[in-house]
Amino acid sequence: MKEPLAYTTTVMSWNFLLSAFQRAEAAGSKNGNLDLNLEAPPSIVLCCISIEAFCNEISSLSRAFLFDQNRETNPSEEDLAGIAQEKLSNLCDISQDSKGSFYDRYKRVVRLLGENNPGFMDELVHLRDLRDSLVHFRSCDVPITEGEDGVIRYAQDPPPVLRALKNRRISEKPVVAGAKDEDWTLRISTSAMAIWALLLTCQAILYVLDSFPEGSFRKFVLERYRPRDRSYTDLYSKAKDDISVWEHEVLA
Repeated sequence: MKEPLAYTTTVMSWNFLLSAFQRAEAAGSKNGNLDLNLEAPPSIVLCCISIEAFCNEISSLSRAFLFDQNRETNPSEEDLAGIAQEKLSNLCDISQDSKGSFYDRYKRVVRLLGENNPGFMDELVHLRDLRDSLVHFRSCDVPITEGEDGVIRYAQDPPPVLRALKNRRISEKPVVAGAKDEDWTLRISTSAMAIWALLLTCQAILYVLDSFPEGSFRKFVLERYRPRDRSYTDLYSKAKDDISVWEHEVLA
């Protein structure tokens, strides 16, 4: 039986975020009077997948780090990692647990790092609810009814999360557009919505990366997310700036 020499993990969270960004960027309307982007709903789903993949990657990287540390260092050198082995061991369990949404996994990571709930957790709830409404499909059913006046019309009830986001704006543009009687999946098809989801994803991931204390574990993780442009410490810091540039181009 062969013994493993080391562990690593495939970094997919970045691919999902990059795909969401590129698709939304390509589909964004350049018409300043009309913010229509049919790639916003797919971007919402891909952003959720990106956060879930990132949590699982951190879990796998914790396992890889502990494996290397146990083989190559002494227990007395644990403090060089900057983070207790018990926390790393608990992080290892996340990728092995199939239960829970991306939000549940993210919340576990944040709590294991000993951080208080960041202020954007409510925003992640909205992102989760949008994703669920899109892919569980009950909210996408469109009943067609005949009113008392004999007129045939749609009778779709939009998901409650739209009410929570009705006043949310990006560069003064509403993330939820259109009249209430329009298909809600079309109302969220805006570049403002895509940018909101993309920036929120970057914010959530950067919060975790910034929460790691200085030490060998932080260096080990950041090396997996190192961009070619070495003026940035990680891929997500660069993505955040790139998305902000696009926001100015498409919404200003």
